[in-house]
Amino acid sequence: MPDIKRSDLNYHDYSWVAVPGDDPTKTKDDAGRFSRKEGYEVLTLLNSLTGKNNSDLSVRTRQICEWMIHEKLPSNIQGRSQVISWIAENYTSLSGYYPH
Repeated sequence: MPDIKRSDLNYHDYSWVAVPGDDPTKTKDDAGRFSRKEGYEVLTLLNSLTGKNNSDLSVRTRQICEWMIHEKLPSNIQGRSQVISWIAENYTSLSGYYPH
């Protein structure tokens, strides 16, 4: 699976320092909360995404998902699983607006 790297991200305004009580090595354990402003959480989430039947996603598809999170994700969606579900539900309708 082609993982997206920090250098592939469209946005460069993420924090790359763990906030107090947040451990960048435990992003799976921190599944109840997702911070769209923390780069390592965004990268981990993007790289966990798969397509239909667990198919691989291209870097470009992951970049579109990053744009969706950064620009379109409603503020009331905060859980990691909620974010993933929201991306799956909205990818088709929003991806055509991807500006990059």
